Amino acid sequence: MRIKCEYCGNFLPDELSICTYCGAELRTAAPSDESPHTIEELKEFCERRHIPLEKAHFHIGENYTGPRAFGIYKDEYGFFTVYKNKSDGSRLVRYHGIDEDFAVNEIFQKLRSEILVKKR
Repeated sequence: MRIKCEYCGNFLPDELSICTYCGAELRTAAPSDESPHTIEELKEFCERRHIPLEKAHFHIGENYTGPRAFGIYKDEYGFFTVYKNKSDGSRLVRYHGIDEDFAVNEIFQKLRSEILVKKR
């Protein structure tokens, strides 16, 4: 029997405990909505799945200013910013606002797509 990885969506033999594509822990139980909704939940999600954030150039909870990076942070005014730093040092802000759930989903979806691209 094959099971679907809840994180990357690939199908794997059910005797595996770790996804060979993304490294996520596989579950044999019915999938649940584990999508993170806060920056802290996103950090915990990545830690549980041993996602190498630095290697993937993702910075969760920090305003990283170096080139070639994606990130999310909360500023001193309570606004959440999701950004992409380009290789030339310029920054593209993907979201800036008060909706943490929306901001976390933006970076979470980008993280998922980047990991899938790197695994292929």
